[in-house]
Amino acid sequence: MRTPALRWVPLLLLVACHGKSRAPAPVTPQPNPDPVELGDPLPDLTADELAAFERGRALFTKRFKPSEGLGPVYNATSCASCHSTPVIGGGAQLYRNFYVAVVDPGFGPSFQSPLPGLPSLVIPAFGTPGSEHKLDAARVSMWNPSTNPPLVVAQRNSIPVFGTGLFEFVSNTTILANADPEDADNDGISGRYNADGAGIGRFGLKAQSNNVEFFTRAPLMNQMGITSDPFRGTAGTVSLAPGLAPQGTGTPNAPTRDTDPVQDPEISPADLGDLIAFTRFLAPPAPTPFDDAASRGEVEFEALGCAKCHIPELPSSRGPVRAYTDLLLHDMGPALADHINFAMPQLPQGGPTPQSPIDNGSEWRTQPLWGVSKFAPYLHDGRAETLDDAIRIHGGEGQAARDAYVALPADRREDVLAFLRHL
Repeated sequence: MRTPALRWVPLLLLVACHGKSRAPAPVTPQPNPDPVELGDPLPDLTADELAAFERGRALFTKRFKPSEGLGPVYNATSCASCHSTPVIGGGAQLYRNFYVAVVDPGFGPSFQSPLPGLPSLVIPAFGTPGSEHKLDAARVSMWNPSTNPPLVVAQRNSIPVFGTGLFEFVSNTTILANADPEDADNDGISGRYNADGAGIGRFGLKAQSNNVEFFTRAPLMNQMGITSDPFRGTAGTVSLAPGLAPQGTGTPNAPTRDTDPVQDPEISPADLGDLIAFTRFLAPPAPTPFDDAASRGEVEFEALGCAKCHIPELPSSRGPVRAYTDLLLHDMGPALADHINFAMPQLPQGGPTPQSPIDNGSEWRTQPLWGVSKFAPYLHDGRAETLDDAIRIHGGEGQAARDAYVALPADRREDVLAFLRHL
């Protein structure tokens, strides 16, 4: 999964926050390392990296209080509130779903906007009544069909973060090589990239974040009301070619601020760095050795066309990443469309392209499948209880593969499910 000779260059900034400016000591890989369990760190971390990971895990599970910056409106009191199934760093059950909503004046997706007074399209469930965010009014208006302009409301289910730090080391070139926005090969599969203003996206249901820093700071603010400053500016912007050389630059994301009595930023640079380290160093789920059914299912998976989007392996500067994703957006059809659009800002090197549309209300990033059997429920809103349900709801670019799966004899469908359960 990794190339031991290459070190985690961005971590030098993390450990420096704790006064450790020396370079990490070299690590000699074990010839037969212990098996990695779900929730473990990546193997072969240095002592400083492992210490940052453990501090980050403690912060990930910490329940913040209003006196520490929680709120004034929020959905959760800790990161682990929404990322603990089946262990810390995982997903969440349906009762943890949260709402997103936008005002849609009907002039096109680029005119959708968050509800007035809220920092993002995430709708908080708790907060201080009578605050400037007018939480109670916002919650009631979500269900008012006569709201003018109308609101578009949807649900989101939390996604696991195991192994996702490795996506930082998948180059832009690799991601773009799999994109086919105009379906030039006429196979019914397009694939578009998303961008966040700093670089090509890799993280989130809409691939809306380029790096772990962006992916960490947004939910801190939107779900918990915890403000932060950018961690060392552009240090988090990554798109790494072989040798860990950054591929281009981006503009730093902005500080987040709120109006509660706690001084901003409400999380220190040192603590933010440790939170970043926790996600960056979480090991991916380890596959189970295939039995005969799983081996047959792997062949069926490829034959059905599932691997056109769920690409088994992406090359990276840290070695192959076997996540079963292409990190691209795909149109999944009207049944899975929530009609909330993530506008894709211009990239530093130019304006929007056909691969980066502003309308993606029915498009979703290809969800990684490593460890997928451990992370029910499925799909962006958790509507699918089982893997079979999730496959059958696929539409749009996934329709042909879905139809081929449904047409299989029951025993061959079970082989596909056996394969997924072994990932």
